[in-house]
Amino acid sequence: MIFEQATAREFRQLALNIFVVLLAVLLAVTLVRVLDRAAGGTIDPGDVVVFMLLSASTSLNQLLALTAFLAVLLSVSRAFRDHEMTVWFSTGLSLLDWFRPLARFLWPLLLASLAVAWVGAPWSARESDRLQNLSQRRDESLQAVSGRFRESTGGERVFFVGEVSDDGDRVDEVFVVQHEADKTTWLLARSGTLRTDAQGNRFLDLEQGRRFDLKWSPVGGRFEQARELGFEHYGLLVRPATSSARATPLRAATGGELLALGDAGSRGELLRRVGQSVGLVVLPVLAMGLAAVAPRSGRAYHLLQALLVYLIYSSLTTVAESLVARGEWPFALGLLAVHGGALLLGAGLLAGRVRGSNSGFQPR
Repeated sequence: MIFEQATAREFRQLALNIFVVLLAVLLAVTLVRVLDRAAGGTIDPGDVVVFMLLSASTSLNQLLALTAFLAVLLSVSRAFRDHEMTVWFSTGLSLLDWFRPLARFLWPLLLASLAVAWVGAPWSARESDRLQNLSQRRDESLQAVSGRFRESTGGERVFFVGEVSDDGDRVDEVFVVQHEADKTTWLLARSGTLRTDAQGNRFLDLEQGRRFDLKWSPVGGRFEQARELGFEHYGLLVRPATSSARATPLRAATGGELLALGDAGSRGELLRRVGQSVGLVVLPVLAMGLAAVAPRSGRAYHLLQALLVYLIYSSLTTVAESLVARGEWPFALGLLAVHGGALLLGAGLLAGRVRGSNSGFQPR
């Protein structure tokens, strides 16, 4: 039918334009956040692009839901504003007939949302966690680049090396600055070798060097003491031994792992993943009810109203997920209280619009 084809095509075109804009905004915001982490030494600066893409991919479901919401809202409100809806009503159609092209528009997005929620986002979270752990556990001397200064995690230590061996276990012409609360230490060494003791602590064994210490009073910053000494070998702790492996975060767990855990936290994560795909259906229904406006009414009013509804829905979804994760709500209540309530609200708004239109519930 011409109506269904034209409507579905308009939904897709609007959704594509909206998604591109939202994705650009998401990448820009994510890039700023990742650059801040790289500047603080939390991640390797060489992995900025990888972390940006992995972090952005975990938010794709929110983008898909918001894209569907805005595409339906703008398309239906445009039809009312341009009197196109009057033409469709005069042919015997009602707002309920818009659900057929809406379903054609939504089902690919729903499949993509399910794939992202249960496969893509957990993999991205696991990969991001792996890279971050690798960056944090990587030996600081190995992070140094020949002829360049390199700041360690937290900015408490700065490395400079002249040369790094091919295997990365030996460095030459080492310069290290360590900052503490009331003392600064400079270390100069001809060379250094990475070693691991019996407890698993990782050391940089500096050879043929000198150490300079400056100490001052923590009150007023007054200089107190200076000391210089030479050494044949000096052990610099690079990474302490780890007592146990880090647990996999819930956002990185697979669906089977969450079901096997069965605790409150895993139920909250299940609700989050299910709710992301459910919201992709609930939000367009809300948009259909909110988009029916009088042609002469202001355009900004109903857009602000729809934005407020979306923000309230998103906030209540987050609250429900938190309550389920803390064990205060069961899974079913968290799903029905917010998503079911929003769906009922959208159905009520839509029923009121249908009754108010001239076509009512008339068939074609």
